[in-house]
Amino acid sequence: MRKQNPLNITLWFLLAAMWSSSYAVIKIGVSNLDPSVLVLGRLFVGSVVIYAVLKLRKMVLSTDIRDWVSYTITGLLGSALPFLLITFGEQTVDSALASILIGVAPMATLLLAAAIVPEETLTLRTTLGVLGGLCGVVILVGPTALAGIGEHLIGQLAIVGATLCYAASTVYIRRFVKRPALEMATGSMIVGTLFVTGIVILSDADIGAIEPTIGSLGAILYLGLFSTACANLIYFFLVPRLGATRMSQVNFAVPVGGALLGVLLLNEAMTFQRFAALAIIIASVYLGTTNGRRSSTKAG
Repeated sequence: MRKQNPLNITLWFLLAAMWSSSYAVIKIGVSNLDPSVLVLGRLFVGSVVIYAVLKLRKMVLSTDIRDWVSYTITGLLGSALPFLLITFGEQTVDSALASILIGVAPMATLLLAAAIVPEETLTLRTTLGVLGGLCGVVILVGPTALAGIGEHLIGQLAIVGATLCYAASTVYIRRFVKRPALEMATGSMIVGTLFVTGIVILSDADIGAIEPTIGSLGAILYLGLFSTACANLIYFFLVPRLGATRMSQVNFAVPVGGALLGVLLLNEAMTFQRFAALAIIIASVYLGTTNGRRSSTKAG
């Protein structure tokens, strides 16, 4: 197996940091905004930013109908649908349980990739890595978080549905997408924005009655610029290079990032439970991404 490119590793951790902070920001946004309006705002901001970058690079979107099919599939499965589902689910599901439910994504991606992508066969190491990472997340947020399963079933199923969307999108990109990352990110964001615009119109959301606050506007800008625009550029860049299974394990780093941010920025204590959980997650990600055999997946 070839040595990982330091740039890919750096971008992987940067993506994890962006997604780690997004769930808390979503909580702030949904306190004042309808979930569909918050999602539309972040997608609109993300689309404007990415499209501007596309034009600055003197690139254009493809006119081939097959590429627009790819834009549509990745825009819906990778952005619009999971954003709507997670934002809806976080109205009733606390962040601890949400972190555990998000851990479904790597397992779903592992199984789906093994069935569809020839280069990503199911191995004992990757399976143990995914299972170990999920156990680490449970330890990190506390096993008591599992007690809430079933209490707000609709919201929990929404978050699980979002993880399945992410898994399908990651495997689809890995298997079928060949277009440049910037082009794919732009096309998918535009399709996602148009789709959510339709959802907002059909849901009769009274946008005119919304009273914007610093918190809600800040949430839209942050989510749009970092968790959507920058994150999507990194995501489309890394999937073909790291593979679907390795890429999906970023979901284990999300609660890790949240815990570290709490220690560094909020003066929260680094307890033995947190330290043990972080060690298990890091070891599991290493186990799942260094499979001890020669692999034909790209490593950069």
